[in-house]
Amino acid sequence: PFFAPSTPRKLVKVSTPGGTSRLIKKESSKTKENKSTVAGATSNLVNAIIGAGIVGIPYAIKECGLVAGIILVVLCAILTEKSLRVLVDTAKHVDVPSYETLFESTYGSAGFYFISVNMLIMAYGGCLSYLTIIKDTLPILLGVERGDVGMERAILVVSTMAIILPISMQRDMADLAKTSKISVIFQCFMVLVVVIFSPVSETLEENGGLLAIASESLIETSTIFIGLGVLSFAFVCQHSAFIVAGSLEKPTKERWGMATSRALSLCLVLEAACGIAGYLAFLEKTQGDVLNNFLVLGGSITKAANLARGLLCTTMFFVYPVDSFVCRHVLVVLFFRGRRAHEGDDASVLNRRDRRIAMTLIIYFSSLIPALFVESVGSVLALTGTIAGSSLSYIGPGMIYLAVYGDEFLKKVEEVWGKFDGSTDTAPVETDVESSRLLTTRQPNETTTTESTATEQSFFKSVSWYLLLMPIWCEVAKMGKTKLKEFKEKEALKSPHINRLGKVARPSLQMVPANIPRVGSADGGLMPKFPTPKYGATAGGNKAIGAAILAQQRSASVRAASPAPADLDEPPTWYDFCVAIFFVVFGTIAMCAGMFSILTAK
Repeated sequence: PFFAPSTPRKLVKVSTPGGTSRLIKKESSKTKENKSTVAGATSNLVNAIIGAGIVGIPYAIKECGLVAGIILVVLCAILTEKSLRVLVDTAKHVDVPSYETLFESTYGSAGFYFISVNMLIMAYGGCLSYLTIIKDTLPILLGVERGDVGMERAILVVSTMAIILPISMQRDMADLAKTSKISVIFQCFMVLVVVIFSPVSETLEENGGLLAIASESLIETSTIFIGLGVLSFAFVCQHSAFIVAGSLEKPTKERWGMATSRALSLCLVLEAACGIAGYLAFLEKTQGDVLNNFLVLGGSITKAANLARGLLCTTMFFVYPVDSFVCRHVLVVLFFRGRRAHEGDDASVLNRRDRRIAMTLIIYFSSLIPALFVESVGSVLALTGTIAGSSLSYIGPGMIYLAVYGDEFLKKVEEVWGKFDGSTDTAPVETDVESSRLLTTRQPNETTTTESTATEQSFFKSVSWYLLLMPIWCEVAKMGKTKLKEFKEKEALKSPHINRLGKVARPSLQMVPANIPRVGSADGGLMPKFPTPKYGATAGGNKAIGAAILAQQRSASVRAASPAPADLDEPPTWYDFCVAIFFVVFGTIAMCAGMFSILTAK
């Protein structure tokens, strides 16, 4: 059935010792997902991050103010890199392979659909933006006059069907590594052209210099969250993070950390350079697509702008398939039946070419038709970035971390505030005052001082309890703790499966006899030292050989059970929980204020 994928198998002829043969079904090697290197995963991640958002960075800085915009660009890059690590590490801790199932483990089916819908909104908004960029840039390069709507639409349809569709028809994210590397190179050259040929020096002379512009453009309080929405879209890549991480060969924490740090560092340099140069060149006249500002300039600047447009247009053809893959992934988990489809094993579903072609065409035409009528990419970036970007980049990672490590969070809260009943209307039990009243052996003055200090401490705890919104975070932790326990109980009843992201575990030696000597392991711990098997003529004969082989297998199994140091599960700290809470608060404020600014903007 179309919506009920099964593992493709092929008949293999097997010979028996007796000379007979029979046919058995084995899983086809073509069903295995292709994998990429760290460089390939980094390129795919950079492609997912930059996309069309890079031409909107100058517009975002204009809406935020020069100083505030630069600070938010750096902050968004740091938070994005941190959230990427948090999401994958947390998924390994729970042993789930996707963003949706990670939310499902602590928030049930509601969390599953919440993340799935936001991923679809984000990826679909990206596809729409990329096609809009192509419509704005490619006709100009081909010499079409501005305003010839019919020709612009025709060029968009023909070019995307010829280039984007074949690339998007591929099955695995690793297959996009080569085109992503080309796209990253073109993006670097495009930013270089914008920085070199932007009329920054003329604008600075006309407006009294950089300090004068910065003093007048510290922060735009009325529209700052519109700019933040654009930045959220420009840096968000969490919707594709699990697909990219799963496509990485040997996706250890160390290798995933290398991919995220390299990708975000490069994106920060490119987007900050493009944003600052673009805004300083055009100031309040900066458009949602900064390359449109170059149309009024003549001479060599127009030629340079056309070169930048050509590079940008080429990258859009290579960036679109990344978000198309995410849309296809969401369709798989939402509409197809079976455990593999539900957990986001796209390869098991997309092995059938008819499924892959049908879903790719649905995504393509559903984004192409609106793109033919969208005029301003800035509004699209702001709207999709504010809603889905805030949810995926900030709110999602923070909420999931509090829920997954709910038990540890509640223990740490109890250490600071004392025991509590978990309700939002009851403050922590004030034990310090009661204990101080039992100290009858002290002098009156000393007792009064102690009681006063204890009262001040209890007052501070009560105020901080509500000021820091601890009742809310504790409820989130309690719910996550309960849901995660139920989820693990259900998963224990299912057959074992291989997680695309790998597992995080601790070395275990309970099953090894105590009389086996221990030697140092790679992670600094101790592991059993089994005798090295020696084959040939031995005193024990076949029994000794069998025992030696068994000892070697046991040694190999123990070594395999001992993960690399980077994959050891580390206990959460107060810093980790503070970062998670900051994610939730920051994302909620950005979403609400951004939507308000967009709806009330003239």
